[in-house]
Amino acid sequence: MLCGMGAADRLESELAALDGGAGVVPLPEAGLVRVSGPGHLDVLQRVLSQDLTGLGPGQGRLALLLTPKGQFRAVSAVFAGAGETLLLAPPGRAAELADVLSKFLLLSRCSTTAVEEPGVAVVGAGWLDAATAVSADPAVVAEGGLTATPDGLLFGRTMLGVAGATVVGPKDATERALRAAGAREVSREAVELLRIRHGAPAWGRELTGTTLPPEVGIEADTISYTKGCYIGQETIARMATYGHPTRTLAGLRQVAGTPDRPELPLPLTAAGEDRPRATLTSWGRHPRHGGAGLALVRRELAVPGTRLSAPDRAFEIAPFPLW
Repeated sequence: MLCGMGAADRLESELAALDGGAGVVPLPEAGLVRVSGPGHLDVLQRVLSQDLTGLGPGQGRLALLLTPKGQFRAVSAVFAGAGETLLLAPPGRAAELADVLSKFLLLSRCSTTAVEEPGVAVVGAGWLDAATAVSADPAVVAEGGLTATPDGLLFGRTMLGVAGATVVGPKDATERALRAAGAREVSREAVELLRIRHGAPAWGRELTGTTLPPEVGIEADTISYTKGCYIGQETIARMATYGHPTRTLAGLRQVAGTPDRPELPLPLTAAGEDRPRATLTSWGRHPRHGGAGLALVRRELAVPGTRLSAPDRAFEIAPFPLW
């Protein structure tokens, strides 16, 4: 961090570093789960939303674990191996993913294990250049794959809602190598603003037990419509064939009201109405552009320029990126 800076100046400096280079984000718990046992990949194929057949060593795909009614339970990046399958969850979610996934594996001889390892994420416009400092195979990383480092595992993606890479394992040497390659440490607040700017949904914010994947626009990256059955498949297929969700993810720019962080989720109303028509799920404050957020909005209202309000603030729907 830079000494002598106020919080707003420091945050703006971090955002500028992410726009023009790379940032390092320490992860106290990186979010890794191991699935092992006879036919581990076949078992996951029957449970998760993504088609995992044909995954070669080091290749990965995003996948969802859904309820039988098609609602969100978990998201991870799945990497197949001969002896085990590795699932990269958002930081801090490994134990939760392992626990909920194990309930669906009871009739198999497979097991799930949350790996309590720290890690480092490298993010920003120049993340790939920085990641080559700790990777022997940058082409695999560029394609979102998995490769080994001298101290751990390098995944060519983050689960922070922004582009980048994740290194799982002892982080001191990794951080030194990334800094030597020009990356600087940035805060989770800066990364969260970057996620909001580009409209990426997050587990626990937009992705909750009431969310259907098409509501937040992640189905293209996480769901196969050509594979066989998986948990929640009937609802998802029916939505794709016969209709669309009644709400959708939208970006908001705050145009009035308090600069304080709101308590989330926050119901929002449209002009002239008392009944909530949207829910603010993420919020951050940019040092220059002010408050911004993500909301699940009734589809008929989700057009740029629509005003939505809470008692202490007002928003306007805006296209992505939000600035």
